[in-house]
Amino acid sequence: MKKTAIVCLTVALLLICVSTMAGCGILGYLFGPSESEDIANKIDTFLEHLQSKDKEGLKSLFAHNKIASLPNFDQSIEDLFAYCSGEVTDISSSSYDVEQDKDYEVVRKWYNLSRDVTFGDEVYRMAFLWCAIDTGDKGNVGIESFYIIKATDDPYYPQYSYGGDGLWTSGINIGKISLEDLS
Repeated sequence: MKKTAIVCLTVALLLICVSTMAGCGILGYLFGPSESEDIANKIDTFLEHLQSKDKEGLKSLFAHNKIASLPNFDQSIEDLFAYCSGEVTDISSSSYDVEQDKDYEVVRKWYNLSRDVTFGDEVYRMAFLWCAIDTGDKGNVGIESFYIIKATDDPYYPQYSYGGDGLWTSGINIGKISLEDLS
């Protein structure tokens, strides 16, 4: 009886120690949203800020470290509002890839996302490189790179997912496509 109680107590203490050392990672993994739910929530928040032309809300979704050195980032938000407006009527043709890197106790996870979003009657193609986790530097969490183009300007529509120009330049990139495959 005593031996069983000691074993149970030891196991309980080990579980507490492991979950404490892992931070909330284990609990978040078990009880947090799935990757597809997390992505859907991020996209919904982005589109809400875009539709309402909420400049500060949209800016808050970008990785601070990525936009801090961009001299015209605020202007690029205004350009985005001018390029794409209206109410979202459809979100379709979505794809995503999840990448994760663990290096010396630093975990970094990011999403490579593509969405076709209809605003009114116009279809826009969007691509995101979105850092979801960076335990080494919280300033990297958020959208690193965002691309948008009208579907009518994308020669790959609707056959392929949109991936911008393939360079994943930081900030907001409007109307860019990869010219590599067109030659």
